[in-house]
Amino acid sequence: MRHYENLVIVKPTLTAEEIQNSIAAIEEVITSNGGEIAARDAMGMRKLAYPIEKNPRGYFHVVYYTIDPSAIGEIERRFRINEELLRFVTIKYDSKREVKAWNDLVEKANKSAKTEEKPEEKAAEPAAEAAAGSEA
Repeated sequence: MRHYENLVIVKPTLTAEEIQNSIAAIEEVITSNGGEIAARDAMGMRKLAYPIEKNPRGYFHVVYYTIDPSAIGEIERRFRINEELLRFVTIKYDSKREVKAWNDLVEKANKSAKTEEKPEEKAAEPAAEAAAGSEA
């Protein structure tokens, strides 16, 4: 099993729900070929350096995973025929130094995902307390 990273850029013309479905399909391609997803990093909508297919923006999503090297060809083939993707890039982490960098990136992505969840939970708590206070 080797360590990989995929950056995909999804078309900005899709709705938020369609973007999430597209991301889920991308992750399903990885897991169906024997990959194990270690972390995800939704970078959001960003301006592109140059227009791709007349789109000045794109939704960026990074997936860190481990998989057998023989499955990468099939994953990239499936990405190429997916019309919702503007671009993708697969990065292989080979040496010990690169694998350590991959582990640091995974840790950073997992940490940022946890910090994004906490503000939502804290925002929900005062609303629940206010609703309980108004009922009393």
